[in-house]
Amino acid sequence: WLANAGADYEISQSIRFNDDDSAHLSRTPGSAGNRKTWTFSAWVKRANLTGGRQMIFSSAGGAYLQLGPDAASREMITIINEGSGTDLNWYTTQVFRDPGAWFHAVWQFDSTQASADNRTKLFINGSQVTDFTKAATPDQEFEGAINNAVEHKIGEAHHTTTFYLDAYLAEIHFIDGTAKEASDFGETSSTTGQWIPKKYSGSYGTNGFYITGADSSDLGEDFSGNNNDFTSSGLTSADSVSD
Repeated sequence: WLANAGADYEISQSIRFNDDDSAHLSRTPGSAGNRKTWTFSAWVKRANLTGGRQMIFSSAGGAYLQLGPDAASREMITIINEGSGTDLNWYTTQVFRDPGAWFHAVWQFDSTQASADNRTKLFINGSQVTDFTKAATPDQEFEGAINNAVEHKIGEAHHTTTFYLDAYLAEIHFIDGTAKEASDFGETSSTTGQWIPKKYSGSYGTNGFYITGADSSDLGEDFSGNNNDFTSSGLTSADSVSD
């Protein structure tokens, strides 16, 4: 599944996160990485659309990439990057409700940018999302909670045990120190016109990781070469699945 039209790259498995099992992955870096510039990328396929907010990626100290609905019944992807007492909540007007389709999400953060609107970006299936409801924008040179030496979680919020993910995730990349584009992880098929995955060939930085679920006995294994393995909870070997 999720195959390149030329068959030179194919994702063969994903990790199934069942919120009923409180399934998640967690890791605390030994030291902080670049908190001003980083990129998170993953392929997502939703399952249960009910039950409130569902976290894809979060860190202690207050940073999240999540699916809705939130307390205001907005069923959408939400970007929250908090710090220094300021909530930087970006809510997309676009919704993501199809449990039968995969989509590719890239969360790019680069507070070194001169333009405030360029300091955090979201790409869905290769296209930058530009329509948000914004509480605030990050200050230039802002250091957020992501990539700090605090607990990071995939599939669960850091601050509560109620916001678990109910979805499949595949090709989970985190790049420490570089603002990558969606085209570093995917491309448009010349045959179908669909956005499809391609093999990432760049570096990961010190705290970067690449989680695939390829080893069913160790779903949090990092294949980036950094050995930044995550600890799994509520997941079993059966949660390494082809879809």
